[in-house]
Amino acid sequence: MKWTKTLLTMIIFILVILFSLQNKDEVVLRFGLYPIQDDVWELPQLPLFLIILCSVFVGVLIGGIGDLYQRFKLKKALRQNEKMIQKLSGEIEALRTSGAEPPSFLKKDE
Repeated sequence: MKWTKTLLTMIIFILVILFSLQNKDEVVLRFGLYPIQDDVWELPQLPLFLIILCSVFVGVLIGGIGDLYQRFKLKKALRQNEKMIQKLSGEIEALRTSGAEPPSFLKKDE
């Protein structure tokens, strides 16, 4: 399994290098609010592959942050559920040791 992950990583790395070599033309990025303003922000000339790879990296970063947020929410819910289970288990043990009659759903049919 480890060698397949290494092989896949190497293939992706080679494809990224080939992509970078074929898209090294320099471009200028412009951003403006044309209908509202005529001002345009321009970045200096950058290679096209750098712009595309940075965009992919930012997208992966944003997705990773969203995934981490979901994981933290799930871990919090899991901790709360575990605490509730322990609390209810303690209550059940207290009822068993007190000699009280168990609830109907815990009674065994005779």
